Amino acid sequence: MRLLWITIIVLAVSTKAFAKQVVEMISPYDTPPFIVDQKKETGLVFELASLLTARSLGKYEFKVTVLPRARLLKVLEKNGVVVVPLVAPKWFEDTDEKKFFWTSAMMDDENLVLSSRKKPVDYRGMESLKHLKTTVVTGHSMETVSKLQHAGEVDSQATNSLSNGLKMLARGRIDFVITGRLVADYLIQDLKLGQDIYISDRSVEKFERKFLLSRDADKNLQKWLEGEIQRLRRSGEWKKLLGSKSDLQDGDFLTDAKFVGNFL
Repeated sequence: MRLLWITIIVLAVSTKAFAKQVVEMISPYDTPPFIVDQKKETGLVFELASLLTARSLGKYEFKVTVLPRARLLKVLEKNGVVVVPLVAPKWFEDTDEKKFFWTSAMMDDENLVLSSRKKPVDYRGMESLKHLKTTVVTGHSMETVSKLQHAGEVDSQATNSLSNGLKMLARGRIDFVITGRLVADYLIQDLKLGQDIYISDRSVEKFERKFLLSRDADKNLQKWLEGEIQRLRRSGEWKKLLGSKSDLQDGDFLTDAKFVGNFL
């Protein structure tokens, strides 16, 4: 009997030791290419979760949840292990990277001013956007637009998606939209608006997309994720993953060096 109990205890300890750690991967984005279809679990974030799960060889299982930024911030205030992919420290009021653990950059991106080709806007600072009409997706914010709104310098209409915002832009209902290059290029091709939308050659801001880990994430997970990001960048597998975003368009822009910076 004693031997039986010892065997049971050993098996229980062994099972616990080798059990997968489920890690919640929360995306504040509900826009392609990050999230293409939540029900079908398609998009860059879902593919990242699957890739990291597979590369962990049974150690971790990344489960994707999509939450608005306001709710995500509340989750981060509570206890629990959370990973937020492809975001910037500035957006979480953590420019010195001390509130949370941050990995090295996964990719470079930039916010750009989009306008109609019939009425192009060349961005040359906030002055060039004054007295123009724009749109903001409900539940989302853009610092440059928010400042102009508070100063009463722009007229802003709400919309339920960035796709709708770009359609409004193409139809001439608004004058400009600000969004990241990765998102802009994907949606312009997806919506077939390449002949209608003009992209200013000067960016509003450049930033690096990193992974945020909550305060409860242990050192092993931090070290492993950082190592995987560096390996993905060196191996070119990250470039391959970006290039796989071809379900709705040819995906060529996603493999352009400007999006993966020096990581190829």
